[in-house]
Formats: sequence, C-alpha cells, structure tokens
Amino acid sequence: MEKIKPYLFWLMTLVAPIASVMFTVAFLIIVDFITGTYASIKKNVPITSEHIGNTISKFFIYNLVVLSAFLLEKYIVKEIPFQRIIAGFIAIAEIKSIMENFNKIYGINPFKALINLIKKRSLKDLEETIDILMNNKEEDPKNQKK
Repeated sequence: MEKIKPYLFWLMTLVAPIASVMFTVAFLIIVDFITGTYASIKKNVPITSEHIGNTISKFFIYNLVVLSAFLLEKYIVKEIPFQRIIAGFIAIAEIKSIMENFNKIYGINPFKALINLIKKRSLKDLEETIDILMNNKEEDPKNQKK
C-alpha cells in the first residue's frame, strides 16, 4: 500500500483541476442511465448487460477524453480551449439522450414544448408591451415629451 500512495497522490493532483468537469460528465451519464432504464421499463424493453456495459464504458471513455483534452490544452496548445469544447459536446450529447428518454417516458418532446412556450410567452409579452405603449401614448402625450 505504501508503494501505491505516491502514484495515487500524483493521479489526484493531475485530476484535481478538472474534477468538477469530470463529476459533471459522470452525473450526466448517471442521469442518462436512470432515464434510459426507466424508459426501457415503461416500453417493456429488456435491460441487458450490454446496455449496462455501454454505460460503464461510456463513463470511462468520456472521462479519459476530458482528461486528454485538459492535458492537451494545458501543455501543448494553450490557445484553444479543447477541454471546454469537448466537455460541451459530451454534455450536449448526454442532455439530448436524456431528453429523448424523457420523450419515450412521457410522450412529450421537451425541446418543442419549451420552444412553443417561449414563442407564446414572447408574443404575449410583445402584444402587452405594444398595448401599454399605445395606451400611454394616447392617454398622456405630456409624459412622452418629458
């Protein structure tokens, strides 16, 4: 055990600056696994060891890619933010998968629902703003000059 401590310390020192990114990636993978499992149960699709193995391998591969991007950015090419770009792509892929699982579970596409909500809310706010501006302009022209 004493021989392993220096290597373990070295590994922790190497990973410390990007631990939060790696935890975030791990969290997204776990949430994807949970929602995917629930969607499989809801659709009566059997959960196989292959699916669980894919999740475990994805956990290690994604974190190794994030670590590699960090090392590349820190020691070789400092001008390009490889870590943020790659972590962003991984996060987008996982969030997309989580949203697809959400769609399978509830039958609602959250992206389309959010876009429709924003469009309706924005148009309503715009109409209210125009009405307020038009009413103020008609009621009190003296306030407009001030």
